[in-house]
Amino acid sequence: MYLNHLKNMILLTRTIIFLFLLGSLSVFASSTAWTLEDCINQAKKASLKLQSSKLNEESASISLRKAKNSRYPDLSASVNNSLYDSPFQSGAQDHYRLSLGISSSMNLWDGGATNLNIQSNTLKKQSSSFETEQMWLSIQESVLNAYISLLAAQENIQVARSALLLAEEELKRIQYLYDVGSATQKDFVLAKSELAQKKSAALVAEQTLENQKTTLRQLLEIPREDSFEIVAPKWDVSTPLDIPELIPLEKLLVEVRQKNPGLQADSINVLVSEKEKLIASKTSSIKVSLGASASTGLTAWESNAYGNQMKNGYTHSISLGVSIPIIDNGVETANVLQAQIGVTQAQLNKRETEKNLENVIETLYLNAKSADLQWEAALLQKESEEEAYRVVEEQRIMGMISYTDFLEQKNKLESAQLNLNSAKYNSLLMRKRIDLYRAAF
Repeated sequence: MYLNHLKNMILLTRTIIFLFLLGSLSVFASSTAWTLEDCINQAKKASLKLQSSKLNEESASISLRKAKNSRYPDLSASVNNSLYDSPFQSGAQDHYRLSLGISSSMNLWDGGATNLNIQSNTLKKQSSSFETEQMWLSIQESVLNAYISLLAAQENIQVARSALLLAEEELKRIQYLYDVGSATQKDFVLAKSELAQKKSAALVAEQTLENQKTTLRQLLEIPREDSFEIVAPKWDVSTPLDIPELIPLEKLLVEVRQKNPGLQADSINVLVSEKEKLIASKTSSIKVSLGASASTGLTAWESNAYGNQMKNGYTHSISLGVSIPIIDNGVETANVLQAQIGVTQAQLNKRETEKNLENVIETLYLNAKSADLQWEAALLQKESEEEAYRVVEEQRIMGMISYTDFLEQKNKLESAQLNLNSAKYNSLLMRKRIDLYRAAF
C-alpha cells in the first residue's frame, strides 16, 4: 500500500513538473543581455560589409568633386635648372641656366563631355548611396534571421534540458521499482535507453545553440572571448491571432518596389550607362581650349646682372587652341558600341533585380501565410499531446498501459513543443522580414 502511494505521488509530481517546464519556456537573461535593437545598432557600427559600402560611397563623392573641378582652369609652375658645356666653343661661356615659368589652361568646349561626366558622377553618387542602403537592408535581414534562430535554439535547449532532467528522475524511479520487484527488466533497459537519447538530444541542442550564437556574434563583429547573451524582444504575441493581418500581395509588391534601395540603385545605373553612351559619342568632338603662360630665366656664371636678365628675359603669352579630329580609326564607334552594351546590361540587371525582388516578396508572403497556419496547428497539437499525456499518466499510475506506451506519448509531447517553437519563430521571422522590406522594421 505504501509502495503504491509513493509510486502515485512520484508520478503525479513528475507530471506537474514536466508540463510546467514544457508550458512555461521563456528565455531568461541578465541585464547585460543584447536586445534585437542592440544587435541592429551594433551591426550598423561594426559591420565590415557596411563599412566597405560606405567607402565606395565616399569614393563616388570624390569622383564627383573631381569631375566638377575639371570645369575650372588649372595652374602649374615650373623651375628648370641645367648645367651645360660647349667644349668646342672658344672664349668665355656660361655653364648654368635657370628657367622659371607658370602656365594655365582651361577647357572651353568639348562637345558637352565635361557636363555629361558631371551628371554621370552625380548619378553614380546617388546609386552608391542606394547600394549602401541595400547593403544595410541585407545586413539587418541577416541579423534578424540569426537573432530569431538563436531565440528558437535557446527555447529548444530548455526543452532538451527539462527532458534530460525528467529522464534522469525516471531512471531513478524505475531502478527503485526494479530493485523492489515492481518493474521489469525491459522497463529498466528502456529507461536507460531513454536517458541516453535525452543526453544526445541535449548535446545536439547545445551545439546548435553555440553555432547560432557564433553566427550572430560574427555578424556583429563581437570577439569570441567576449560574453554574449541575448534576450527575447517583447513582441506581445502568443498566438497567430495576435499578429496583424497581412496586406494583399499585390499591394505589398507595389509598396516594396517603390522603397527597395537595390531597385532604385539599378534604375539610376541605367541612367548612368545612358550618360556614358553620350560621353562616348563625344570622342571625336571639336575641342577648344584657352591657355596662358609666363616665363623668364637667367644664365651664369660668366654672365651677370641677373636682375636685368630676369627682366629682359620675361615673356608671357595667351593662346586659343582648337583640336579637330579627322580620322580616329573607329575609336568613337567602338566606344559608342561598348557603351551601348553597358546600357543593355544595366537594363537587364534592373529587370533581374525586379524579378528576384518579386520572387523574394512572394515567397516571404506565402511562407508567412503558411507559417501562421503551422503555428496555429502546432498550438492545437501541443494542447492535444498535453491532454493525451495526462491520460496516459493516469493510465500508467493504474497500470493500464506499458512503459513503452508511456514513453512514446511523453516523446510526442516533447516533439510537439519543439514543433511549436519552430512554427512560432518561423512565423515571427517571416513577418519581421516583410516589415523590413516595407521599411517599417
